Amino acid sequence: MEIAIQNTVKRPVARLRDEGQSTPSFIEALVDPVNVFDHPREVVEHPGFTHEEKRTVLLSWARDELVAEQVTSRLAPELGIRSRIDAVAEALATFDAAAAAEYTSAVALIRTRRSKRRLARRGESQEVLS
Repeated sequence: MEIAIQNTVKRPVARLRDEGQSTPSFIEALVDPVNVFDHPREVVEHPGFTHEEKRTVLLSWARDELVAEQVTSRLAPELGIRSRIDAVAEALATFDAAAAAEYTSAVALIRTRRSKRRLARRGESQEVLS
């Protein structure tokens, strides 16, 4: 199956990858960037995407990573699991510094809250042991 999306310049923006095709399409990258690219830097260096497409993929990836950061922060703060939001924000800054700064601020807030939860849980477990 092949889907083509045209922008105003009348060039194909994305095609779903055929079995023999090795480069990811914009659609694939937008929907599931973490399974298309090993590192956010690969999006920045992708030769087939425009700056706006790269920005859009990185924004999608940043949103996904922020959600992962929030979920792990709430469910298992003691594990201190971190997403790849830092690397994604760094790559995003290449195309949209303001958006990258907003994601960086949001993740800093999440991590601060996670640290507080972790400390609170340690305090509760020490009270139980006393």
